[in-house]
Amino acid sequence: MADAGTDRRWGAVSEHREQERERDQVSQNEWVHWLEEVLESAPAEEDDVLFAPARLGAIAALGADDVERVQPLVGELLTGAAQDVGTPVSLANVVLSGVQVIAGEHGLAGWMAQARATPAEWSLCATVVRRGEAYVVPDMAADEATAQNPLHLVDGFRSYAGVPLTAPDGQVIGSVCVLDTEVRRYSEADLDVLRAVAAETTRRMAGAGEVTPGTGAPAA
Repeated sequence: MADAGTDRRWGAVSEHREQERERDQVSQNEWVHWLEEVLESAPAEEDDVLFAPARLGAIAALGADDVERVQPLVGELLTGAAQDVGTPVSLANVVLSGVQVIAGEHGLAGWMAQARATPAEWSLCATVVRRGEAYVVPDMAADEATAQNPLHLVDGFRSYAGVPLTAPDGQVIGSVCVLDTEVRRYSEADLDVLRAVAAETTRRMAGAGEVTPGTGAPAA
């Protein structure tokens, strides 16, 4: 038979567990409310080109989101783009419906270099895909569309320029872009450099087949 002390201890444990359940329920309700707000504000799939089946099919057919395959193919191109434009970072980004894959990079560091992906809602290259044309942000801090972007606030990027990366069938699958930690204006000549790199990136992805890792050369 349990004594009074045991009863008190079990009572305290039960009360503590009930308090934990209540806290968990509040936390869960807050999460559900937040998720509902996000989903309500998100573009409907049928209205957003990022979800277009033909575009996603072109990415899959090209293997454009395969980082291990693409990086050896385009690394040197992106190094040249960064040098020609004069920025520390140059990327070949492939934008899926919810994720941006950093398929090729030059100069990237930190968590992005390890993850090789960002949420699509952070992606400036998603704007290139949606517009189907070059997108330039000379000063992310001064632009309402990018001032609160984590790539600016957390990673310290300040300016961006990107041009469409297209599949052979013309679908815009992502962007070749440059990023700088300094405010700067990008010229039409800078965009022409990126366009040339984007065209060559598509050619290499479409024509390389299987690639020998680390060489950028087709396997024998």
